[in-house]
Amino acid sequence: MSVFEIIDRYSQERDSNLSCGNNLGYLAVSLGESIVDLGCGRGLEAIEVAKLVGDKGYVWGVDITPRMIELARKNAGLHKANNISFLVGLMDDLPFKDNSVDAVLSNCAINHVEDKAAVYREIHRILKPGGRFVVSDIMTDEPLPPEIKSDPQAIASCFGGAITVKEYQHALLSAGFSEVRVLKEKRYTKNGYDMISRTFTSRKPELDDLRGGEF
Repeated sequence: MSVFEIIDRYSQERDSNLSCGNNLGYLAVSLGESIVDLGCGRGLEAIEVAKLVGDKGYVWGVDITPRMIELARKNAGLHKANNISFLVGLMDDLPFKDNSVDAVLSNCAINHVEDKAAVYREIHRILKPGGRFVVSDIMTDEPLPPEIKSDPQAIASCFGGAITVKEYQHALLSAGFSEVRVLKEKRYTKNGYDMISRTFTSRKPELDDLRGGEF
């Protein structure tokens, strides 16, 4: 398991920006909405969302790293953000009720979780019908070597946990997101491996909709 390596790495990060996209601009936040930020880190993006939803809205930030949650809570205090909570938790086992939030965002964090489909099942579960997510994450065209995929340090370093585009699409479809739209893509090389950073969005259907979408 790479959980301890992930916690150790992010516990040491205080000021750097470890995200792989700018998904807040695509979320189209409205006043009064309830929103969850998965892998919230120091909480700065969640705090910006809290400002956008206003006093009648609410934001929750979830992160596996206690040190990051501690920093996020301090940042919320500095910004006098009263409509926000930060929780230590797992993205594949979220502490929210079914059909309870308007939107979910996540910025380069889901790649750390082995079972991506479980994360998206949780996102689908907590979203209200018609609710949406905007996610930035990494993936590949071809599978990474087994020794990289099983290396806890490589996973903690934001490349070993990447799965292929085809595998990622299957995870999304199996969770119930039938139409996924790519908003932005960047291709780059990390540690000698070709990587893809994508920002993408989908909605929880209001009615059963089995149409497939390109990803």
